[in-house]
Amino acid sequence: MKLLATCVLIGLVMLFFVSCKKQHSNTDDVYPIQVMITYRVSSTTTNNLESITYDNETNGQTSVDNPALPFTKTITKTVNKYAIISLGYFANPTQTVKLQILVNNEVVKSQTYTSFNSALSYIFR
Repeated sequence: MKLLATCVLIGLVMLFFVSCKKQHSNTDDVYPIQVMITYRVSSTTTNNLESITYDNETNGQTSVDNPALPFTKTITKTVNKYAIISLGYFANPTQTVKLQILVNNEVVKSQTYTSFNSALSYIFR
């Protein structure tokens, strides 16, 4: 009987220590955050596009018609976790276009396309 009581006591103590694992910081606690977002568009083929569209500071989209390349736009925006920002273009004729999204001066998404239109998006995690 003493052996059974000792085993149960040891089991309870082990269960207690296992259940008291250290809390890890949760990344949800840092959101919403204010970030600096830079959109970059360039092309080796031509000096301009028909249009560029990007997500702006007010959660809307801004379109720029006939932008000169290279194109750069920097905004400051408050974002929540899983917020999505996007950058797109339309060209006529088809050409090679490089799209880049930077967050706080770090490239988080970059892609080169050879088409008349395309878009790039980034999700905050």
